[in-house]
Amino acid sequence: MVIDKDKSISAGAGLRRRAEEQLNANVPDAGGIPRADHEAQRLLYELQVHQIELEMQNVELRQSRDDAEQSLEKYSDLYEFAPVGYFTLDLKGVITSVNLRGASLVGVARPRLLGQRFGHLVTDEHRQIYTDFLDALFLNRDKTACEVALTNRENRPRFVQLEAMATISGQECGLVLVDITERKQSEDDLRRYARRLTEIEEELRNKIATELHDEICRDLTVLGMNMSIISDGMKDVVPKRLTARAKASGKIIKSISHTVRNIMVGLRPPMLEDYGLLATLRWHADLFSKRNGIAVAFEADELFPRLTADQETVLFRISQEAHMNVIKHAAARTVTIKLRKSGGMIRFSVVDDGEGFLPKVPSHIQNSSGWGVKIMRERAELIGGTFQMESVLGKGTTVSIVMPLEDV
Repeated sequence: MVIDKDKSISAGAGLRRRAEEQLNANVPDAGGIPRADHEAQRLLYELQVHQIELEMQNVELRQSRDDAEQSLEKYSDLYEFAPVGYFTLDLKGVITSVNLRGASLVGVARPRLLGQRFGHLVTDEHRQIYTDFLDALFLNRDKTACEVALTNRENRPRFVQLEAMATISGQECGLVLVDITERKQSEDDLRRYARRLTEIEEELRNKIATELHDEICRDLTVLGMNMSIISDGMKDVVPKRLTARAKASGKIIKSISHTVRNIMVGLRPPMLEDYGLLATLRWHADLFSKRNGIAVAFEADELFPRLTADQETVLFRISQEAHMNVIKHAAARTVTIKLRKSGGMIRFSVVDDGEGFLPKVPSHIQNSSGWGVKIMRERAELIGGTFQMESVLGKGTTVSIVMPLEDV
């Protein structure tokens, strides 16, 4: 306060000095005037100085006003024509102010927006998301964000991101609206592209499995039969060591044939189409346990329904990838597969009791498994599911997918 007072006194003194200089430059010296007249002259002088001070102050005020109007015009333009929409909402979500860009983004004239609840602009599907966003905003007083779709006359979805923060009074909030429609469309295009890649992958798996069965397995079967006939015919003709070699070759052929059949089954388990997901998961769990010495527990509803072909395929592939991660990274002793139906939702989980990892620094999944987690997430999203991976250091990892149950 002392500093402000000193500045005010200094500014006043400077103004007085400039006024006197201007007056003295235009008024001749008053020397030789009688005392009585001198007092009157002094009063006149003071009035003239004060008048000049007022004129100077008036000039400075006009200049300040002009500068303020220019600044206001500049910031008004920035506000009105910003690339994002600016809204002010009260506690009930009623719009009290909006810039031109905001009105343009929602497709409603500004006068019609004022006094309207912002929630009326949000689609029914996303109305609850917006309501929760508004409640959290005024409750926590922190910057809050969400993504919603807005209604419009063209019935074309316009997706926006909302970011808002309550004012100091807590009675209003400033809301920023950003159009993310193009980004959402790009995400949808990428999702369709990923779905098509998944379909192509399954088609290729099926084609390779079919060719292995029709070509390789057939030839291996014939070769095995020929080797058996040759081995039997060589008993009394050639040395025993050659006969032993022939028999060993026959065993190798059988082993190769068995390996090829396992590859075929891994590419496209025929039981997935014939018997469904539940039976296929049990078969895969048993095979995994025998190959790797890791105990597998299975928890599922006995009357678990058949899912769509896409859902069953995706969940089986996610199960395969989760088991692969267990082998590579978890050092687990037990894996538990859970498959439950609750209401109209399906929950699928693969739980291990391995080493786990710190979620913020998943160092042991940054290499090959990092891609595996990404692929599992994308596969789950393709069938409308939500992917989640939870891990506790030293207590294992849980991979889970929650998705809606669709009619087969």
